[in-house]
Amino acid sequence: MYHCPDRVLHGFAGGGRHPRGTVVDVLEERPDGVVVECSVRPRAGRCRVGGITGGRLRVEVTAAPEDGTATQQALATLAAAAGLKASCAVLLKGRRDRHKTVLLKGASLDQCRATLTPDAPPGR
Repeated sequence: MYHCPDRVLHGFAGGGRHPRGTVVDVLEERPDGVVVECSVRPRAGRCRVGGITGGRLRVEVTAAPEDGTATQQALATLAAAAGLKASCAVLLKGRRDRHKTVLLKGASLDQCRATLTPDAPPGR
């Protein structure tokens, strides 16, 4: 089982440096939701959505990358940051990789722009 706090923190990963790119660069709208390109950092100090790293949205999780635990926690963290239920985050690609492609079912592009930016208040 994984633990993901109800309150997801937002901030720039790496001590306040400005992210490379914008959140719009990592989002793609589809009829069933929004696809997010993200990079997962396991064993972080807390669960949070950080800035843009390497052209991907950075998602930090406390879980270790074992048996898919970090992936499940990353999906829950990303969904919570977007103000969605964890079940709305569907992994499309990257089951065993740090780079993942995630579908946020039912989300709009405007909603994701507003909630997944590093300066946005936490979801929910």
